[in-house]
Amino acid sequence: MPGSTERQGVLDSADRIAIKSVCAIVPGYGPSGEEFGTLVPTDRILAGIRPARLDPRKGELPVSFLKDKLGIESVATTHTTAATSRAMIDSGLDWNQAAATIPTPPTNPDIITMLTRAMDTALSRHEQTSGRHAARDQAIAGHLHFAAVNDSAPSFAVLDCRRAAGCHKPGLPGEVLFSGCAGLLVALRHARFLLRHTEARHDPDAYVLITAVSDLLPFAHTRALAPAALRADIDAWLFQAIFGEGVGAMVVGHADMSDQEWLVEDAQWQAVADDWRVTLTGDSVPRMTIRARDVGTTFRTSIPGVAQQGLGALGLSSFDALHRLCVHESNPQLVAAVSRDLDTPDNLVHSISSQVGTLAGVSVFTLLEEAFRTHQQASDPRDAIACALIGESGNAVIAGHLALRRTNTAPES
Repeated sequence: MPGSTERQGVLDSADRIAIKSVCAIVPGYGPSGEEFGTLVPTDRILAGIRPARLDPRKGELPVSFLKDKLGIESVATTHTTAATSRAMIDSGLDWNQAAATIPTPPTNPDIITMLTRAMDTALSRHEQTSGRHAARDQAIAGHLHFAAVNDSAPSFAVLDCRRAAGCHKPGLPGEVLFSGCAGLLVALRHARFLLRHTEARHDPDAYVLITAVSDLLPFAHTRALAPAALRADIDAWLFQAIFGEGVGAMVVGHADMSDQEWLVEDAQWQAVADDWRVTLTGDSVPRMTIRARDVGTTFRTSIPGVAQQGLGALGLSSFDALHRLCVHESNPQLVAAVSRDLDTPDNLVHSISSQVGTLAGVSVFTLLEEAFRTHQQASDPRDAIACALIGESGNAVIAGHLALRRTNTAPES
């Protein structure tokens, strides 16, 4: 794998943790997201940004550009972000001027409500399937929250969400991991430590809560008119045009070998590029910059390999033996390309990014929630899931696999 370094792992074969439940909420998408926002068409976003071509004689890009080139038709947007963005666009100012003129709410109330709901739902699902109803505030062994942007106001709000969901333990901090789309791999390593090397090792009901948020409110101004110097630079305006919002929550606990949990067989990752692909700029107003072409290249060269590693970690030789292969949704065109490269069966790789956009670290929560739900509904399900993840971490790009198996099942050949 180009640029790779030594792989980092989560656990050994005798020291297992399990994913008990997962919940994702995406505004405007599905029954749970309808009250929190809407799916904004990408042509409407481009009409506000009005990006230009590299050749100034050709004028503006067509508003269908993102749908035609990336397959993204709309992006999930909370009511708060949509209203703030609309105010910026309607001002007629470019995004730097709009940001200086129009106030932005300090936190996104839709994200906070969604995250509280997701935490409570994930915990309720765990309690229902396990039959255990230990006090949430006593059994919690840790709370890990990962995000690509570390902002103090949302970080404190995460703790308020935990209190509202009934899992506040006095003195228990929330650990914020500065990691992007593949952050779940790093969070699982921390969760394993908390479950196996703290007092939680003596409590069979102990759990670690893992959460993630994709919040675009800090970048709402960048859906207004791009400054003249940036209109022809796709790296400058692509982020706000393709990223959607959402939240995810996951409950991780001791593996008890019941038939109601997903055992973490393996989770490993490695650096595949020692520089950034998506980063926050240091300008006077916040914006994200994407190295668009490098994102596609790194994805295409890294994801097939880690998908194969996940399959091998499960002791399987064919993707036919999986229930789902969960591929990080950078965009639907890249996901489809990797599916073709791996020659995966139809319907093995689930994708919603054409409707909701790129959800950053929340993507894996949406994919796993769908995988768990459809497994429960299947008449003859296959009991293995592999995830192939990639994203920013520590000003570099990491890629890795997560291998899950329904407990009390044996490997297939």
